[in-house]
Amino acid sequence: MAAFARPPGAGLVNRSRIRSLRLSVGIGLVAGFGGGLVSLGGGTLIIPLLMGFAELDPLQARGTALAVAVITATVGSAVYAHGGAVDWNVALWVAVPSMIIAPIAAYASERLPRDELRAVFGLVVAAGGVLLILRDLWGVHGFVHGWEHSYLLLVGVLEGLVAGVVGVSGGPVLAPLFVFGLGMPQQLAQGCSLAARIPATLTSVWENWRLGNIVTPLLLGLVPGAIVGAVLGGRLALVMPAHALRTVFGGFLIVLGLHYLRSIARLLPGRRR
Repeated sequence: MAAFARPPGAGLVNRSRIRSLRLSVGIGLVAGFGGGLVSLGGGTLIIPLLMGFAELDPLQARGTALAVAVITATVGSAVYAHGGAVDWNVALWVAVPSMIIAPIAAYASERLPRDELRAVFGLVVAAGGVLLILRDLWGVHGFVHGWEHSYLLLVGVLEGLVAGVVGVSGGPVLAPLFVFGLGMPQQLAQGCSLAARIPATLTSVWENWRLGNIVTPLLLGLVPGAIVGAVLGGRLALVMPAHALRTVFGGFLIVLGLHYLRSIARLLPGRRR
């Protein structure tokens, strides 16, 4: 019997692993559900959760979040595609320039003032959320006619700039640009947003894997949680009325924008660190 005795502390180690697994599954579930419901979830939702609850440093949180974002975007876009809410031609026209621009923007932005950039991003995102909520009152149903491909290339460049400079995926800007520019229904805009992000996210994951910024043990819980969450969130989005989904998405954007606008406080006299 002595040969099968557990070493001292083995029970504590096992309980610690179980808690870590439960935590990672919960974080993945939240990120996946957010990705499926409102095409957010990568850097937007999961990075703060990984830093706050899993105690990862910013580089580890970003790298691990990107690995989960691949799952969220892939599964979420598959759910939307099954519901007929993905235009793969649109996704491709946006994905190619964003995949090229993102690493260039990341390298070029190393010396730029990050707080100011985040504050501008927050202002734009919050304004986009307000406009989405008020879309029906404004009667805007697409202003791009005859130059759709050029518009999509510009959207791809903008997504690459946001991903490279701010450090989050283009989800907060893609769907509103699809809605306002092309007059897409909200579900179709979110499905295209998820699909368009997959190539650029894959290249970013490879780079972070090479640099050792992905905490692979956490993926054991994050990945299944993200898959379940993305399926549930995507299915809920597909059955929601378009106006209700736009309102929910716009609310998320306003909250996200206000979060980034907090950077302005650190720029005020006496608040800069």
